[in-house]
Amino acid sequence: MNAEVGLRRRRFCSTERVVKSPKFILLLSLLNLGVAAGILVYVFRPSPEGTEVSELVDPSAEAVSAQEPPAAPVEKVVVVTNQFHWAQIESEDYKTYIARLRSIGCPEATIRDILIADLDKLLAPEVAAAQGRRRELKYWHSEEEEMLNDIDPREAFRKQREIDKRKQDIIRELVNADLFRERMKASGQEDYYERRLSFLPEERRTQVREALEKFDEAERKIQDKDGGEMAALSAAERSKLRILRQQREDEIQALISPEEKKQYDVWLSPTANEVRHALYGMNASEQEFQTVHQARKTFEETWGSRDPDLLDAATRQRMEAARGDMEGQIEQELGPERYAEYKRGQDDDFHMLNALVTRFKLPREKAAEVYGYKMVANGYREQVVANTALSAEQKVAAMKDIAEETRKTVTATLGSKAFNQYVRSGQAQWIGE
Repeated sequence: MNAEVGLRRRRFCSTERVVKSPKFILLLSLLNLGVAAGILVYVFRPSPEGTEVSELVDPSAEAVSAQEPPAAPVEKVVVVTNQFHWAQIESEDYKTYIARLRSIGCPEATIRDILIADLDKLLAPEVAAAQGRRRELKYWHSEEEEMLNDIDPREAFRKQREIDKRKQDIIRELVNADLFRERMKASGQEDYYERRLSFLPEERRTQVREALEKFDEAERKIQDKDGGEMAALSAAERSKLRILRQQREDEIQALISPEEKKQYDVWLSPTANEVRHALYGMNASEQEFQTVHQARKTFEETWGSRDPDLLDAATRQRMEAARGDMEGQIEQELGPERYAEYKRGQDDDFHMLNALVTRFKLPREKAAEVYGYKMVANGYREQVVANTALSAEQKVAAMKDIAEETRKTVTATLGSKAFNQYVRSGQAQWIGE
């Protein structure tokens, strides 16, 4: 209540000052009260710019004002002069397109996503052609058989890689980004090299990965020349591979520091990959990995660059002696039990057995159990062969008994379905007839 009185008082004092003005008295003498009220309303209306004007109240004019309808509010009219259309941003030139996106504040990550999606769409016909699929499929077309029999998957993969390489170069030139890394981020994945090079800063991680991919492609060309298996390569081709791998190591070493090279060696060197393959299934510790890796690395530094087929008998003998020393050192440091598990991991049959129990949802230990039977059966066979007291017929009969007993035991361990699959795979030949 007091506040309202104070407000009215302030308004009245303001009005009193205006009434005493000579100009105002002159106006009163010329105009009637209604005209004066209209002028006051006009003069003291809100300005177009929204500037606040002090409100004047004349008590003598309240009755007149009450009879007049309030003035209608002034509507603010907004004139649209520039509507946004995506066509204003798009351009056939990628550099212009990117500049326009940046000019409207588009985030860099979004620009990269837009550019990658646009390139994928642009080159999609080439990708489809590389895969060997028909442009228009009819129900009478034997497309799956055509792709299986008429398309070389290695050639399709090579073409796909070439397309990806072009995209990669374009993305790097335009927005200085790594195509493969951006794609992995978008899908929540990391590629093989990205996970294993995490100890490097991002820029050099990209440089090292691209160098590795370059040499991978060069190796693939040599290995795919006559069908792809290393054993089928000629001595000249194997020599090319060794030279290529040395070039790879030299190039990588120039990209990283000596301390980073140590990390690289345990993550990505061929020796480290072989050690991890051998340690499969034994849940090895870091110390066990380092033990095996160091022993094999020492051996490889001396003998890894030599082709056994090109060595003379004396040099080959020294090589095998060095290999024996390496194995003896590993066995001594691991102990007999862990060394046996290490040797087991080098047998592809053990890896196959693990895949088999996974497929048939069997307990993981079943793979090790069956592999144990393999070692026992092979041990019995060696004893039979070495037993000079047995005749040839007795040895044949003993071998047959070993095979029959082994077959029963393995079938009971795996179940008939898994066992039959194991036999069909060709990995069960050790069981015998």
